[in-house]
Amino acid sequence: MSPGDIRVESVGVQAIDLRRVDVAVDLTPSRAAVDVEMVIAGPDGHELCSIRLVGNRQATLDRIMHLRQDAQSGKHTLHVGVFHEGELVARAGRTFAFPLAEAG
Repeated sequence: MSPGDIRVESVGVQAIDLRRVDVAVDLTPSRAAVDVEMVIAGPDGHELCSIRLVGNRQATLDRIMHLRQDAQSGKHTLHVGVFHEGELVARAGRTFAFPLAEAG
């Protein structure tokens, strides 16, 4: 399969507490190495944390992302981008909330 055929098949996101988020991303399996960037943006659209995996060959990714500050109430967005040789080949997004922030 060519890098241009890679797709984000599924995205899972689960807040652990006000600063940690469990993120699971499944990609179409490919032999090509790709860069995967994951960014969490707050309700105001500002970036709260990001991860960039360089030369990734795994189809299943599971990471804990750490926010720079406690989460606020409201909808947050996880953005996932898959890049091959600097070109965006796939992307996905998922909105979620932090239950502890909503309760507090």
